[in-house]
Amino acid sequence: MPTGVAVACDTDDCFAVYLAVETGDDEDARSASEVSQLARDAAQGDGWVVSFGFRQPVMTCPGCADGRGPVRERGDCQRCMGRVDSESRCVYCLRQVEPQPEA
Repeated sequence: MPTGVAVACDTDDCFAVYLAVETGDDEDARSASEVSQLARDAAQGDGWVVSFGFRQPVMTCPGCADGRGPVRERGDCQRCMGRVDSESRCVYCLRQVEPQPEA
C-alpha cells in the first residue's frame, strides 16, 4: 500500500499541512530519517521555512512565515491546505490554485 509523509506547521493553532513525499509501498527501503529529510526539502522548496530548535527541525508554513497565518480554515491549497478565495488564491499563502474539476 502506498504511504506518504506530511509536514505540519509548528506554529501554535496552525492547521497547515504539506503532503510532501509519497514513499511507495511497505517494502520501501528508505530509512525514516531519509524520508523525513526528503519531506523537509520538498516543503522548503515550496515556500515553507525550516529552522532548528532543540536539535529538531521547526517547520513554518508560508502563511505564518509572512504574517498571514496561522491557517485556521482548511481548503484546497496544495501548499498549506488553506482556504481558497473566489479568485482561486489561498488566503494564507497566496498560492494560485487551479480549480478542481467537478466530479
